[in-house]
Amino acid sequence: MGSCIAKKQKEEVHSRNTSKLKVIIPKNQMLESNPVYAEMPFDQGDCFQLNKNLFKDEYIIIDSHPFLSTDYGIYQWCYSKKTDSRKLVKTIKKTEDPKSDEPVLILKNIHMMQYLDHPNIAKMVEYFNESLYYYIVYEDYEGGNLLSRMITRGENPEQMAAIIIEQVLSTLFYLHSKNIIYRFLNHNALLCDDKLNVTFVEFGAAKKISQYIQLPVGDQHYQSPEMLNGNYSFKSDIWSVGVLLHFLLSGAMPFDGVMASSIKNSIMRGIVKLEDTFDWDKIPDAKEFVRKLLNFSQNQRPTAADALKDRWIEKAKLKKLALKINPALTNLRKFQKCEVLVEAIIMQIVQMTLTQEQKGEILQIFQEFDSNRDGKISTQELIEGYKKYQTSTKLEDQDIEKLVKKIDSNGNGYLDYTEFLLACQDKKKLLTVEKLKLVFAQLDVDKDNALSMMEMRRIFGGNRISDKNWHNILSKTNLQQKSVLTEQEFLEFIIKTMQNDHSFQ
Repeated sequence: MGSCIAKKQKEEVHSRNTSKLKVIIPKNQMLESNPVYAEMPFDQGDCFQLNKNLFKDEYIIIDSHPFLSTDYGIYQWCYSKKTDSRKLVKTIKKTEDPKSDEPVLILKNIHMMQYLDHPNIAKMVEYFNESLYYYIVYEDYEGGNLLSRMITRGENPEQMAAIIIEQVLSTLFYLHSKNIIYRFLNHNALLCDDKLNVTFVEFGAAKKISQYIQLPVGDQHYQSPEMLNGNYSFKSDIWSVGVLLHFLLSGAMPFDGVMASSIKNSIMRGIVKLEDTFDWDKIPDAKEFVRKLLNFSQNQRPTAADALKDRWIEKAKLKKLALKINPALTNLRKFQKCEVLVEAIIMQIVQMTLTQEQKGEILQIFQEFDSNRDGKISTQELIEGYKKYQTSTKLEDQDIEKLVKKIDSNGNGYLDYTEFLLACQDKKKLLTVEKLKLVFAQLDVDKDNALSMMEMRRIFGGNRISDKNWHNILSKTNLQQKSVLTEQEFLEFIIKTMQNDHSFQ
């Protein structure tokens, strides 16, 4: 099966090679200086950090045995020497074909993932572009393989499956709204922790599309009939959800076989004989839902948004908020907009220091407020959420409307997950001298105790800090003539910027 999938993926790459401009990239070049950058649709200031050091100088692989291997790379846990914390790293071996467009595709995939902001999608921290490999570093995540987590939990499988599938559909709802098809859903490629929080990490097959596509990719057991027919779109992901749900509930694949050809024939027959694998009559709502997801006709199959409204999915909303989330709601209520520079530094500190338990508490709030599960919180959802869960000072609807406008830094009219995560923090407790020193160490890649002012502006502010605003920041901190900052000057600069920031008054 694996060789068949690999062959099809090579065909897809070959197809792209023959239909796109070839870009030859020397293996030792960085993103800043290579010709790929000219055709990539983003401002480099908005890009997460490219680390110019060697990966081995910054990180230590904890376990040499990968916990996940795909055709797109291997995943291992690693230890950050700078921040004394665990991270997740994806290693991608570079192609030896100098005419391949694979480097372009990988860098575009990195760009696409960088701008995905959903609680169930792994967040990238930085990456390394070395002579033989790409290393993409993600935040730390608890748990392991979804299948192993289901087995070790040993609880009500239907309730557990409902909680998991709701998160999977929410993630696909979010991706599809951005015209991204995922194509790699399977029980081996999803992370899951003890609280059944699901994380999507592998996006090598994800693709932005505007029309139906032809070449099949992914685990063959999860491929839809239309994918095998060579004419598929977003509904193919929904079929994969049906396969996953069937597997989680029954422990068996709905379409199976010994050979790749027999698996394909089973799928193409399109007959789901649920009774052959499990006593589905014990869970009639789940049985009906599986049939909807595995509808042979993609036109009659529900969208991710529609599937989230199914009565069986409502079982996933039985989780209750704990009282310990109240401080986060209080911080959210008191949120004041700060300078873009300070906001970016807060994000850096959150990535480096916030524990999985702390993030999990805020994730729970976000999911409770995101009632339609589209991966973002509207003004109305925040209003309803506060009415239901607030335990202190009452907020009027107009106050919440103003609050959303202040938190909504990208101006899309919603609270994205990262915006919500940052707004729930106590900024004064985060911005300590100790944590600011960690940020400086993270940015001082050549260890010369000097940080370029322009580099700092690019990394932290990008095109969101205008020339005029940047000049004002420098003038208020008396640093107009400075081109580099030492650690002490960096600390003084940030502290002075905070003192001039009304949100800290």
